[in-house]
Amino acid sequence: MVLVSVLTATFIGGFDASIMLLAAPTLQSALGASFAQTQLVVVGYTTAYAVALMTGGRLGDVLGRRRVFLWGAAGFTFTSAVCALATTPSVLIAARVAQGLTAALMLPQVLAIIRASLPPAARRRAVGLYGATIGLAWVAGPVCGGALMAWNPFDLGWRALFLVNLPIGVLIIAGAWHRVPESHGPRRRLDVMGAVLLGGALFLLLTVLGGSLRLRPAYVVPALGAVGALLAVFWARERRLEARSLSPIVPPGLFRQRRFARGLAAVLAFYAGNQGFLALLAYYVQDGLERSPLVASLLFCPLSAGFALASAVGGRIPAHTERRTALGGISLMAAGLAIFAGTVCWAPVSLQLAVMPGALGMLGLGQGLVAGPLISLVLTTAPPEDSGAASAVLLTVTQLAHACSVAVIGSVFGAMLGGDPGEGAHSVADHARAATATTLLVLAVCLLAGFLVHRLFSRGRSAGVPEADPSVPTG
Repeated sequence: MVLVSVLTATFIGGFDASIMLLAAPTLQSALGASFAQTQLVVVGYTTAYAVALMTGGRLGDVLGRRRVFLWGAAGFTFTSAVCALATTPSVLIAARVAQGLTAALMLPQVLAIIRASLPPAARRRAVGLYGATIGLAWVAGPVCGGALMAWNPFDLGWRALFLVNLPIGVLIIAGAWHRVPESHGPRRRLDVMGAVLLGGALFLLLTVLGGSLRLRPAYVVPALGAVGALLAVFWARERRLEARSLSPIVPPGLFRQRRFARGLAAVLAFYAGNQGFLALLAYYVQDGLERSPLVASLLFCPLSAGFALASAVGGRIPAHTERRTALGGISLMAAGLAIFAGTVCWAPVSLQLAVMPGALGMLGLGQGLVAGPLISLVLTTAPPEDSGAASAVLLTVTQLAHACSVAVIGSVFGAMLGGDPGEGAHSVADHARAATATTLLVLAVCLLAGFLVHRLFSRGRSAGVPEADPSVPTG
């Protein structure tokens, strides 16, 4: 029952981060939202979650993990209802940000609860299920979201995507209330000022990135300067707390481990194109090719199946072959993106719909082969005493990568299209040109990730880095 409760929470948290990708065009039409507002519906959740993740984990240590988990689950259920009842884009965006903040209370407690509640043998199996649940949630969101919108129960439209959370949230709360035991970490004072500084810097950075192609340089440069100043003050504060043996939000000592810092760069590049590309695909299929959300969700199925298959196989790959496996996965990703770009650029619509499933299947296989070994290697480079903080930092970086990806790639797609998708008379050729250029940008980021993965693995396992705590997720 402990596992059912916390893993269901893990699934629904990741599921809600990706389920809106296919709903964005429909949402834009139903609420009269602009393209920028629909981006904020997607990015607002992941950004709020990423910014508050470190603080949520620290609150669980201080106040009790079961207690904070229940607070987060109750808040997540309530904000899902608010999202479903929203009548304007502004209310929906605000509710999505609040939903992300409650997820940041709920989800960081999962691994700590698993560690505190289960014996070592069961803990290893539970951590494996945890990693599989995260991957399944991210790839299932677009598929299930498109199918639910096509079914359209009780003529609810996009609101059904949020209402489905209500019964699931009640089950999570009931299971945690009756079965999850309470546990605490070191009862240290929470670094509230550090959390405020870090949150402000990240929110401002993502706002600038999302609007960088629409804002004038006179606004972008000062905003980036403010981000740098906030991060500098935050980092100086964290170093002072570490020197006094207090409890910083982000331990600076982690980044003195060079392989850990390089690994985060590789993770950032690897995840940077994923969610942005999915959002691009959703808009291109529905607005450019004028196909239904169901057709778009069916196109996501090969990607989901490829990811699931590669993840299942990747868990059995010996450590000494991980470098070749990861580089092979990057090659599959690059090939899938190149085929997609070429097909969109030159092929007629009927041929595009026939070729896309194969290209997306290659992309999913590549992602599944890279994700596990990369995350495992990054975590094993961290000192054992900092393994929990390293896991939280890694999760924060992946969420920021998703948020930046949607914001930046969406802005590039809109700029290449010559206007907001869903607004104005844009031809299929206009959408194809924008989709091709944006996919080539994703391909360039993918190749950068391949270079970083090659450097990381060539200096990773062979260098005798320490193995991570088995209770820390490794893929």
